[in-house]
Amino acid sequence: MNAAASGPPSVVIAGLARDLHMMGAATRKAVAKRMAGEAGPLLADARQRASWSTRIPGAISVRGIASENLGTAGVTLRVSAAIAPHARPYEGLGGAAQFRHPVYGHDVWVSQATRPYAMPAVAARAEDARQAIVAAFEDAARECGFR
Repeated sequence: MNAAASGPPSVVIAGLARDLHMMGAATRKAVAKRMAGEAGPLLADARQRASWSTRIPGAISVRGIASENLGTAGVTLRVSAAIAPHARPYEGLGGAAQFRHPVYGHDVWVSQATRPYAMPAVAARAEDARQAIVAAFEDAARECGFR
């Protein structure tokens, strides 16, 4: 498959995942590891955007994915709820500008503004991530004898 194939990015990425399956488990693992390594700028951007917190930056990590079953090839930005349980409300995943939480022994509830850090970083680095995924795929394909 030509990694520069046209079509929506999700369709192209799903095609890459199918092709990676044909290259074998060792190649998939190597590509996933390379993609995680290429995600350094995304990880740094997300951590910098969350630098107002003492726990959230250390809870952010990336993991490479190359799975035909999931139809994906790329990276996952993860935030550990065990390290930073407050991270999810601050991200404002539902699109809300505020979230509510209890204070003072759960008798008083207050509203607090969200401070998104992960999604803005992903949006800012999406094209770079796509290019890195395609480059990793093309290198793997060449190593397996594809042209």
